[in-house]
Amino acid sequence: MHDVPSRAQHDVPSRAQHDVPSRAQHDDLLARRADYPILERSTYLINNSLGAMHRGTRERLTDYADLWDSVGVVAWETWFPEVRRVADLVGTALGAPAGTTVMRASVADAVASVASCFGYDGSRNRVVTTAADWPGTHYFWTAELQRLGGELVVVPFDDDGLTIDTDRLVDAIDDRTRIVSVSLVQFRTSALLDIAPVVAKAHAHGAVVLLDAYQGAGAVPVNVAAHEVDFCVGGSVKFLCGGPGNGWLYVRPDLVDSLQPTAVGWISHETPFAFDWGPIRYAEGAMRFAGGTPNVPAAYAAAPGYQAVVDVGIERIRERSMSLTQPLLESALERGFTVRSPHAAERRGGHITIDPGDAERVHHELIARKFVVDYRPGTGIRIAPHFFNTHDECMAVLDEMEKIRAGH
Repeated sequence: MHDVPSRAQHDVPSRAQHDVPSRAQHDDLLARRADYPILERSTYLINNSLGAMHRGTRERLTDYADLWDSVGVVAWETWFPEVRRVADLVGTALGAPAGTTVMRASVADAVASVASCFGYDGSRNRVVTTAADWPGTHYFWTAELQRLGGELVVVPFDDDGLTIDTDRLVDAIDDRTRIVSVSLVQFRTSALLDIAPVVAKAHAHGAVVLLDAYQGAGAVPVNVAAHEVDFCVGGSVKFLCGGPGNGWLYVRPDLVDSLQPTAVGWISHETPFAFDWGPIRYAEGAMRFAGGTPNVPAAYAAAPGYQAVVDVGIERIRERSMSLTQPLLESALERGFTVRSPHAAERRGGHITIDPGDAERVHHELIARKFVVDYRPGTGIRIAPHFFNTHDECMAVLDEMEKIRAGH
């Protein structure tokens, strides 16, 4: 494994706070709170870990079960088109054209499918990633490249331990690079990556970009088509509020037909219901990445959460998120808490990581008091309001932290 040499850190000036929308600007979105029943039972502020369930999910799962119960195998005539529809729905949230996104079981599953398109021998054998990326993806690349003889280049954190310097990442990309595998939003600290120069440098050297947008999708604009991202992966557990079992994969449409993944299944075939025995003939477009039998109930469960995000609009969700998280961050600092997220709103995703001191104990006590957040070792407590949360809820969790710290 090869680490990129460190570079002297440069301070990045914050934009003026007038760029942050007023917290009252989108208060009409609070009319949607009734769609998320858990909000009636707790102060739910962890939508970057497990997004609140939409009330329509229960109804859609009943629809799925009723169809299976009533018509049996004939249900596939409805199930397959529904899975395709749900894939296009999440694609809309990513800024992806119809037909360019497929559902997979998980990010790990999707990444393996992408990786299987490429060789890692010869002079172009490097995968460039960062220390901020999801551990599961790092596990995959470490094992895959060790097996195939490739090299993993890991760009380290800046001295602040929060962010990846974009110039350092760009400098790591050269003619030896096969894939640049990076996260849009860091899962621990919410640091947001500027993806445009990364894509430009990768393409200039004939490499492709695999963007993990899991922590961003549903909270910040992704715009895969505008940024010319080659592959984008993610899932539904977080801000998309779609629940587990739904990974997804976007593939750039002008690239996809030149790719031949080996991690395929019967749905990847151009005529899957012909049950042809022989070498695979790839389906057109992104469907060649569809793999095997889809997770139909998971797709049904995710649809209401996806639809709500699309209906509200990603730009509006982003404004609402910034209007909640910036006062949350500033109030945490005023109370003497440590904040391990970038202080400038435009450099963050949708959550704030706060360490009030003795964070693990405080987290457990918050959960007991029905303030639902989570904890990451060595970093702190993550707080992630969504468009349906209120400013008062964000302040209340800080108040509770102070009480716990004071022994109350």
